[in-house]
Amino acid sequence: MNARTRCSRNRNVLLLASLGLAGLAVLATAPRAGAQGGAGVDVFRVEEDWELVVDSADSNINGPQITCSISPLTMDYAYAAFDVNYHTQPEYSAGGLQLHTWDPLDPIEYANSTRTGMLATAGETVTWTQTMTLNAGVITYRVCNGQSDTWGNFGHGNSQQGHLTLDMPSTLSNLNGYTTQVSLDNSGVSFASNLVGSLRITAVRWYDANGNLIQENNASQAVHPQD
Repeated sequence: MNARTRCSRNRNVLLLASLGLAGLAVLATAPRAGAQGGAGVDVFRVEEDWELVVDSADSNINGPQITCSISPLTMDYAYAAFDVNYHTQPEYSAGGLQLHTWDPLDPIEYANSTRTGMLATAGETVTWTQTMTLNAGVITYRVCNGQSDTWGNFGHGNSQQGHLTLDMPSTLSNLNGYTTQVSLDNSGVSFASNLVGSLRITAVRWYDANGNLIQENNASQAVHPQD
């Protein structure tokens, strides 16, 4: 069953509290996206590849818990957040995977994966791709290509059409304002960070309106631990 639900709770406060990261919403002005997408080429789709390495997992405390965010501009404008090993909407629940969106004008919307188990395998590596696509005034956020020991294959696709995918109306004409630094600054281990070996973005790709690859960055960018 696909859980896609609206909730009118205070979205920004909930995410900031769950991450507990200092200065989460204090972000520098996003650079003109043409700089990342390539001179004169507008961006309409962004893909981020993520990797989580779990040193140890403790199902007795539902740890660790991770949230990874992506935004077309800044967190004050709009964003999607992917909760790993717990749910924050409409209230906390242990285990599983959840995608939720926020913007200042609309209630929060969330979509739950059919995978509901809790991390319990030491040394487990979890990988997935977070995507953001602008088309006809709508931004579609998705989690896809997920792989793990605990949840197997997860995300949009993998015979789970409609899971971990959400649409958000937008007045943006392109995704040129996207910057990976916003994702890095607003993602992290929200609980039991001592159980996590690493959390990182392993690759980022930018595409034009026709789905052509504009640019790719395969440099590993760490969220946890920080040097």
